[in-house]
Amino acid sequence: MGKLSYKTLRENVVEEIRLKILNQELTPGMRIIEQDLSDELGVSRGPIREALRQLEQEGMIEYTRNVGCSVKEVTLEDIYEIYLIRSSYEILAVESYEGQFTDEEIAKMDAVLEAMKTLEEEDYEKVVYYDDMLHQIIVEKAGFGRLTKVWQDLSYGNYMSCYAGLGDRKAVTDRQYPIHKKVVDACRTRDVETIKQAITDHYMLTIRRLLKEGHADNESLEI
Repeated sequence: MGKLSYKTLRENVVEEIRLKILNQELTPGMRIIEQDLSDELGVSRGPIREALRQLEQEGMIEYTRNVGCSVKEVTLEDIYEIYLIRSSYEILAVESYEGQFTDEEIAKMDAVLEAMKTLEEEDYEKVVYYDDMLHQIIVEKAGFGRLTKVWQDLSYGNYMSCYAGLGDRKAVTDRQYPIHKKVVDACRTRDVETIKQAITDHYMLTIRRLLKEGHADNESLEI
């Protein structure tokens, strides 16, 4: 049995609102009514307000004076910026330990890969969970608490990309295993340059796919 994860009320409320955005119950541009969420989730407006404040800081919702909160319209530029920074942090971590993963660390990555292999369309909300779990192994190995913290602060970028219209859910869940296997296979080589390139390719793959699918047409993106 794995370790139990205890969450505060605010963390649970944040997760519920994230899932509503991910499941498109709350769509981009939709106004968020605190009282409606309070009634639905059975909590006071205090935790709702705290959760909305955190999601605003993360970039998933936006606050407009005299209007209130609404789900933020996510652009390709938003996702590109987040992925560019996040991949840079991971590369910095890999450089710090010269790509020397232990067999135990590779085994942990393989375990996450196995979980990804069995993902079904109804497991859509687990996509970000497993993605973060695998990449966190790469970052935490560096042993730098601040680096891990700033990297974690960008985890919402995965939520943003998931609800920004990246194709059907089955396609998203089906590609999790093959695209992450390339990263893990690179880590097996213990070659710094190979790993760094795999991380860059992994994050930019989403941006290239969006451009190809016609979600944006922006020649200023340097990919």
